[in-house]
Amino acid sequence: LTRAGWIIFSLLMTAFLAKDMINGSKLIYHSSKVRHTLGSRIRYFVGGTSLCSIAIFAFYVSTVYNNAIATSNTDIIVNSVIVLFVMEIDEYIFAALNAINDKWTAHAAESEEVSEMKKELERQRTQIASQQGQIDNQREDLRMLRETVERIQEAQASAANTTSDIEGAECEIQVDAEQMGQAHQITLPCLAEDDDVQELQGAAAARTKSDIESAECEVDVDAEQMG
Repeated sequence: LTRAGWIIFSLLMTAFLAKDMINGSKLIYHSSKVRHTLGSRIRYFVGGTSLCSIAIFAFYVSTVYNNAIATSNTDIIVNSVIVLFVMEIDEYIFAALNAINDKWTAHAAESEEVSEMKKELERQRTQIASQQGQIDNQREDLRMLRETVERIQEAQASAANTTSDIEGAECEIQVDAEQMGQAHQITLPCLAEDDDVQELQGAAAARTKSDIESAECEVDVDAEQMG
């Protein structure tokens, strides 16, 4: 028995037991996740610890057994293969039953599939819940933005109405001013015409008075001549 025999023994044991060690470590790791229920975390921890313990125990027993009875490299390899075959015999029996009638092993396969489906559904639900929260936040932001836009539009409409009222008032003031200016212009000619009429009337009265006086003088002259 040489060192090469022990190296080959270590490689064989590692190749066959690495899968169980990795799966057991994953189960122990998943048992620490808070997203799982307490019962699931306990099952993961117990199953992972058991799987790792069995793999480590098989490696230890094989080492002790070969150290005790192996006398050559061939003996240590044969003993390692026998131990590993004994450890894998349950898997071979399960595969044989599945080959004979897959309904006998359908429950185990369905259980694994259902477990995977449940995990996938849980992950999708978590994603949907997070996306729904984001959608609700976006809806709230849109509602606030819509209210802000409506308030701005109302303010713009009020400002437009105020501007139109101011322009209307200015137009009315201008019209009133124009009307007052026209009335003043009309009043001034009227007053001038009244003054002209009064002057004409005065002149006519004075002329009539002078005519009357001249007529009286003529009458007096005629009366004196006749006398």
